[in-house]
Amino acid sequence: MSENTLNESSNKKKRSPNRHLARESALEALYAWHNGGNDAAMLPAIVADRLVEEERAGQDEEYLREMVYGVVEHVESIDAMIGKAVRGRSLRSVAHVEINVLRLAAWELQYHLEIPYRVIINEALELTRDYADEPSRGFINGVLDKIAHELREGELKA
Repeated sequence: MSENTLNESSNKKKRSPNRHLARESALEALYAWHNGGNDAAMLPAIVADRLVEEERAGQDEEYLREMVYGVVEHVESIDAMIGKAVRGRSLRSVAHVEINVLRLAAWELQYHLEIPYRVIINEALELTRDYADEPSRGFINGVLDKIAHELREGELKA
């Protein structure tokens, strides 16, 4: 491989949009939306605010939008799925950060089959580590494991 080919390859890697940063922004956007009374009219301003976040330069902006609007569009079915996985606990008792981490991950598990379930769960646990307390990680992991078993049974067996 020539030096130019190596430089082009590493430049492409640096320029590829970062989905982890997009997930952080999506979590913050969903949290703001949730705390604002689930008002869909707020979404464009909330998303625009997350897109100009200096710390998130390089985030996958398209995926950020897709996640936020996808979760909001399917929030009722996603919450039903989460509710089934948290048996015996009301979703109202789940902290806002936790419920929105679960919503993001459940949405990805259901609508992005090209992303391995382990990657999705790991990303959710990373977000939980950064935005919630340690006991939340065990709760998030257990709920997402149940959802993954329901949505990704074939992948889990493989």
